[in-house]
This record gives sequence, structure tokens and C-alpha cells, in this order.
Amino acid sequence: MLDPNVAAPTTLQFPAVVEVLPGHDPNLGLRCRLYHRNGWCDAWTWLQLDTAPPSALHWGVVTTLDIGQNPNDLLLLGLHDRPDQPLSAMLPDSLCPIPGTVGQVAALVDGLRSKPLRRFVTRALLNQDVLHGYWQSPASRRDHHAYPGGLAEHSLEVATMLATSSGLLDEDRELGVAFALLHDYGKVWCYDPFDPIDSREHEAHGLARLEFDLTYLRRQDERLGDLMRELLGGPRAPRESKYPLAIGRIVRSFDQMSCEKTRKVLAESRATLEWDIPF
Repeated sequence: MLDPNVAAPTTLQFPAVVEVLPGHDPNLGLRCRLYHRNGWCDAWTWLQLDTAPPSALHWGVVTTLDIGQNPNDLLLLGLHDRPDQPLSAMLPDSLCPIPGTVGQVAALVDGLRSKPLRRFVTRALLNQDVLHGYWQSPASRRDHHAYPGGLAEHSLEVATMLATSSGLLDEDRELGVAFALLHDYGKVWCYDPFDPIDSREHEAHGLARLEFDLTYLRRQDERLGDLMRELLGGPRAPRESKYPLAIGRIVRSFDQMSCEKTRKVLAESRATLEWDIPF
């Protein structure tokens, strides 16, 4: 018989990204961090989760059990993988030091009508390193958006300019938004404190890091996968036209505009500071 005077533990279900934390003891379960729209929490689990990168992240709908007074005293009881779970339902704004950036990027990704492209960008942003690096890295060391969160802010600016441009075909707009959000993807590893790559190689490194996801995209839509690979610096996609992809040139123009805008603001702030210095 159940004792009616004893309250049952609280069970919750919610969309989340599950990150398996390092240093776990297999005999005592896995320590996980659950990222959700409103923040994050830690939990123990005995689910059979892959702990080897890049599979140390999982996402979908989780089921947790409250087992103590501490908010982090949780058990992860279940995880229902859902590849089409909206990013906006899983990523907290606190991932990026620039308020509103995460939500705006997630809204652009969730708004992609092409399911293969939407899945591709979602998988790219839910990479083990990228979950933190994309939102917290600068876009450069001194040139433009050279502050924490600058990489995501710059990518968002370029993608927003493309998304709000008139006269584009629907497919070009979708490809352009995806490319804009990932055009500096390789810079996530340029600012690694332990083993940074040369920033001049960021495009090639980004393409290499996205190769697995591009293969997955090609399985869903071979043509889109070839076009996306070309935009990211890969080989030319099969087509009759001899010209480069126009949408790629448009995105790179907006990329330059975003950089120049930040440089102008920085120059004006330095000029103001110089005028304020008393002689």
C-alpha cells in the first residue's frame, strides 16, 4: 500500500540538450548537464549514453526525477531523441554573454523551411566544442567583434542581413542563412587556450569539422549538400553555370559590411576617448 502522507518525487519532462560531463565514474553513473530554455541543471544518470566526442551531446525530450532538496539533485530517467526539436526550446540565452543572441540565432535556424538544412545547422551548433565555443568566442583578436560573444554576434548580423534582403529565391535565402551562421565556424577552435589553430586556416578547419554533418545532409538531399559544401569552401558543386554561387558572394559582402561597421564604431569610440583626455 502507498502511504498517502508521503509525497511522490517530482517527475518533469522538458526539451533539453544533454552534455555528458568528464570525470564520471561508470560504477556510479554518468554526470550530465541538461541545457534548456531557461538555463541548465546537473543530473546523474544510468542511461547508456555515448560519452565519446562528438557524441557526448544528445538532445530531445528528457525525463527527470527530483531526488533531493538541492535543485541539482536530479536523476535523468529518460531521453527521447528528437532530431527536429527546435533549438529555441533547448538553448538558454545565458550561453552567450551578449543578451538575446542565442534566441535570435535559434529563431533563424528554427525558421528554415528546408528540413535537411535545418537539421544540418542544428547538428552543427550542437557539437561538443561548439556548444560553448560558438557563443563565447570572439570573431577576431583585434580586428572586428573582438570580444566574448563576438563570433555569434557577427554571424547573426550577417545572417540577419541576408534573411531580410529582398529579391532572393527561397532556396538561395535558406542556403545563405545557413552559410552566414556557419561561415566562421572554424574560428571556434582558433581561440582554444590549449591548442589553437591558425586563424588564417579557419575556413578549411571549419569545413573539415563539418564534414560529418555535410555527409549527413547529402544523404537527405544530395544537391543541397553539394551546394552547402561549396559555400563552405569545398569543391564546386555539379552544375552547368561557370560562375561562382551568387548567394556566396552576397553573404561575403554582408560579412564585410558587418566587419566594417564594427571597425567604424571602434574608431569613433577611440576618437571620442582621445578628445576626452585632458592635456
